[in-house]
Amino acid sequence: MANAVVVLASFLLAFKAVLVEGSEVAILSVATVKQLGRKNVLVGVVTGGLASVLIFFGVRQVFVELPEAVVFLATGAVILYFSSRFLRGFKRYYFGKKSFRVKMEKLEAEAVEKDMAHYQADKPEVVPFSFVNSLPVFTITLTEGFEASLVLAAAGAFNLDWTMAGALVSIVLLATVSAVSYEYLLRFPRWALDLLAGSVLLVFGSFFVLNGVLVALSHAALI
Repeated sequence: MANAVVVLASFLLAFKAVLVEGSEVAILSVATVKQLGRKNVLVGVVTGGLASVLIFFGVRQVFVELPEAVVFLATGAVILYFSSRFLRGFKRYYFGKKSFRVKMEKLEAEAVEKDMAHYQADKPEVVPFSFVNSLPVFTITLTEGFEASLVLAAAGAFNLDWTMAGALVSIVLLATVSAVSYEYLLRFPRWALDLLAGSVLLVFGSFFVLNGVLVALSHAALI
């Protein structure tokens, strides 16, 4: 039973983390591609994604080296932290009446402005390709990827295969929806996505913390 819960947790945690954080990267990438250029956006997303993968494996290795009880407790703590962030997002977008679309439009404008600022008065219609011009998208991808990688590393410490499966399914889903129309990502109620992700993380975060406490108590009883 415990193994089944861990497998389910690894898949769902990875799926939700990549879906929530990756949706912002997908929206900004599609929204800015006409002005920043396909190569700038692609290089920014790919390099930011690869950096996030390295962070994932690095943090996961740290988790794997920890004692069992500490792994459970650390995993639970990380997951509960992000659960609180998503639930605060739900509160902000549902009760606070904040607009996710406005937030994304602001980030889009900032990303474009950072590249356009290099050209001062003579602003091109499409920003020429260069690694420097891909940095705004790289920064956004790495920021969101870093947060997702922490959740993935915590889940991956227990079951790497199902963690990777959850992440890949989420990436395929985001790519498919973005290819059709990224407007679907904007129209989906952000508060609902944050509520669902926060609730899932809360349940499994509590499960890992409880297991950590039980393992620590069982070890203490054997001493």
